[in-house]
Amino acid sequence: MNWPRTLFGRLMLILLAGLLLAQALTFVLVFAERGQAMRRMMVSYLAADVASSVSMLDRLPASERADWLPRLQRANYQLSLHVGPPGGRANPSLLAAQITHVLSQALAQPVQAFDAPVAGVAMRLHLQLRDGTPMVVDLAEPRLLISPWVIGVLTAQLVLLAGVCAVAVRQATRPLSKLAEAAAALAPGQPTALLPETGPIEVVQATCAFNRMRERIEETLLERTQMLAAISHDLQTPLTRMRLRADLLADEVLRDKLQADLTQMQHLVEQGLTYARSAHPAGEAAVPTDIVALLESLVADYQDASQPVRWIGGPPCKVTTQPAALRRAVANLIDNAIKYGEEAEVVLIHTEHRTIVRVMDRGPGIPAEEREKVLEPFYRIEGSRNAATGGSGLGLAIVQRLLVHCRAELALSARDGGGLVADIRIKHEA
Repeated sequence: MNWPRTLFGRLMLILLAGLLLAQALTFVLVFAERGQAMRRMMVSYLAADVASSVSMLDRLPASERADWLPRLQRANYQLSLHVGPPGGRANPSLLAAQITHVLSQALAQPVQAFDAPVAGVAMRLHLQLRDGTPMVVDLAEPRLLISPWVIGVLTAQLVLLAGVCAVAVRQATRPLSKLAEAAAALAPGQPTALLPETGPIEVVQATCAFNRMRERIEETLLERTQMLAAISHDLQTPLTRMRLRADLLADEVLRDKLQADLTQMQHLVEQGLTYARSAHPAGEAAVPTDIVALLESLVADYQDASQPVRWIGGPPCKVTTQPAALRRAVANLIDNAIKYGEEAEVVLIHTEHRTIVRVMDRGPGIPAEEREKVLEPFYRIEGSRNAATGGSGLGLAIVQRLLVHCRAELALSARDGGGLVADIRIKHEA
């Protein structure tokens, strides 16, 4: 059995199945009792009607009885005279026993019930008039008639109960949905409001625990970021002293090697500071931003510095975002493209639901199985991008962190003909 994936769907399925079963049992029991009541009434009325008909036929001359038979017929039985001796086997049913007993008492003569040889007839009763003329009563099969409104009322009742169950289940599962949405919205450096601690006691306990957990996570992330920023900042001073002392060395070969190592260390420290600052930007507000103007200005700055960056173009559009954070993210992608692919191409794609800033290069690219890992801090692929430098492992992690504040996401893919495509996907606000 394929269960619904949501808790709401599963609870509704269980409740609806229980309601349908309960309604079905109610329907069966009600109509079984109604059928028994109808049979009792039928037996009582049948005895009175047949007794009246027999009494009337007894008083009529034998020559006039046949003319009166059509007037004595009823919807549930028919009368016949001179049929002959009974044939077939006796009817052993409980209904036959009840009818013969009541008729025998009403007519003061024995009445026998046999299986009827005619289709549509439940049983055949044999009796006699006062002068000995044989008489047969053919009883039609009893049918329980169901009023059309009964089915409508039962259906309306089921719909009403299902609606009430849906409201109850929704009230029970809504706090879980809000809890899941709040958990999914957690992001480093992204402030979110506390969940309201209201409702049933179980919901309040879960909400309180979630709010306390989120506070502890934010404190841990803030402490980690502050520690990284402090270490990176404090390393600046000894690095500067080491660079000055290296300049005083007489051995040029040793001096150049030390300067190269110090330059790499300086780059790592700067990247660490940038990553730490990207987690908590300086309160930049999201404003409607002309993305084309932002990208053209950024590309022009690179071109003025004689960097191999080309603006391909895109449709004019405005998107509500944090322009400074977005500019830094695009700049990091351009720097990576120049460093590992020797050139960068920037294009803008605008659709009804989202805007995509695409940065492309012609480098060696990133294997598909590594594209998720390179977004993690300090993860480097030494052989896949540039074996000589390898980078600090923070470039794409910084972009990922900055895009959280821009309410955007980073997606990496392979470029046709070789290279990497980095997409910044900005979703439009509803």
